[in-house]
Amino acid sequence: MLPRVEYSVTVPVPVDAAFQAFQDLERLLDRGIYDEVLWTEGAPWAVGSRVRYVVVHPVPTNISAVVTSISPPRTVALLNHALGITAEQHVYFDPDLKSGTRVRMTMDFVGKSSELSESAISAAITFLTKDALDSMAALCHARA
Repeated sequence: MLPRVEYSVTVPVPVDAAFQAFQDLERLLDRGIYDEVLWTEGAPWAVGSRVRYVVVHPVPTNISAVVTSISPPRTVALLNHALGITAEQHVYFDPDLKSGTRVRMTMDFVGKSSELSESAISAAITFLTKDALDSMAALCHARA
């Protein structure tokens, strides 16, 4: 079984709005975690498009990601590469019973880093997974 990180949040907006908020990568900037987020190839959020994340915290690195599937507004998947690790990311958007949306992310990862221990890699992936959804949730709450 692959190492896995799972995290979910519930936001007070419809599925379409939550999906849009997740796609707004500007939400990741100006908080001391990401220095840059840039689409490097293809149209944003199209299958095969590539995005680069320049991370400064918790571990300075560049993450290269490719969109592997997208089915708006229900799911998006990316394949992320950094530090010798490959992480398969799936994000699911489902309506909840109170007219909001439950957003769930899974990260399955493999590989070995020459720079960080397995526990440090797991901690960094957990931190970035939670931050991705927490920053999306904050944007949804601000727009609600």
